[in-house]
Amino acid sequence: MPKNYLAIDYGERRTGIAFASSDVGIAFPRETIDRKQKDLWAELERLVKENAVTDFVLGIPIHPNNHPDSKQKTVEAFAAELKQKFPKIELHTQDESYSTQDATVLVGVKNKSKIDKAAATIILQRFIEGNF
Repeated sequence: MPKNYLAIDYGERRTGIAFASSDVGIAFPRETIDRKQKDLWAELERLVKENAVTDFVLGIPIHPNNHPDSKQKTVEAFAAELKQKFPKIELHTQDESYSTQDATVLVGVKNKSKIDKAAATIILQRFIEGNF
């Protein structure tokens, strides 16, 4: 049975979203959720239902010295809440190091909404390449 992955590049202001199916194995950008305009949890619920999501892939900031910083702690707290709100959906984590910088180069513009969903796509593609 194919798996449907929803990738999350979590941010306190904006959260980038990407999708992939195990049938295809290619990540694609979906949207950026602006948390000042939309409720993140309601949007995730909608996306899970619309896309029959089986797995989450959450970008986690990993630092070379392995010492967590405030962003990593914030993302880990989000991960715990995600598990609680969606207990039937498997949660994977993926190192998100340099995904925003890579997305900025790919997008070629300083549009943060496009960069966030591109970063989520990069995170998901890295996960796919390492796990398929």
